[in-house]
Amino acid sequence: MRDSKVIQALAGVIALSSVMAMAITLRGGLSPEVERQPHQAAGWAMAKQALSLLKPGGQVMLITRDTAEFKSPATDVLLAGFKKELRKAGKSIDVVQTLQVDPLRPMEVPPGDFLEWIRKSPSGSVIVSFMGPPLLSEAQRKQLREIKPAIVAFCPGGFPDRINLRAVFDQGLLHAAIVSRRDSSSSAVKPRSTQAWFDQHFAVVTAANVSEMTASENQLSAHAR
Repeated sequence: MRDSKVIQALAGVIALSSVMAMAITLRGGLSPEVERQPHQAAGWAMAKQALSLLKPGGQVMLITRDTAEFKSPATDVLLAGFKKELRKAGKSIDVVQTLQVDPLRPMEVPPGDFLEWIRKSPSGSVIVSFMGPPLLSEAQRKQLREIKPAIVAFCPGGFPDRINLRAVFDQGLLHAAIVSRRDSSSSAVKPRSTQAWFDQHFAVVTAANVSEMTASENQLSAHAR
């Protein structure tokens, strides 16, 4: 009888553990340890680009994933770095668009939503997307008679392999992108400044250097293979 009660108790503990594990998994998993400095530096650089493009009377709109539903420590650190640099310049985020994104799916903004946000943004504004650039169809692009806001996008990891950054720049749908360096490597000697952290892990791509950056990245990919 006593053994039966012990077995029932153990079964209850196992069942409860299974439910908790499933809940954690569905919410994005346990928060992994992230190296904060590179993500802070990326947020800092995103803010720098946004401030350089912001015009008098314009607004700063931020598009980011909802980290309450699906945890993303890296996104939280990125946002903190972005806000900190804006505050130093006496600016703030005027509009925030948060999207619930399954971390197992490719990160991108629904084209229809991005189209409407571009349409509604006042002249001189900047749309800052932590989820990549607008990926509009040709028909959607034609609906935009004028692109009033500047657009800055975070394109980490293999993002540039999935999209044609040069085409997005040519369409006027992107003004600056922060991309990961393929030749990024950890060093025993840690960078001493935000700029140095950024330079070690990321690069700024604009219409002026997108062709050069694309050619360089393709060469690195070929060597890696």
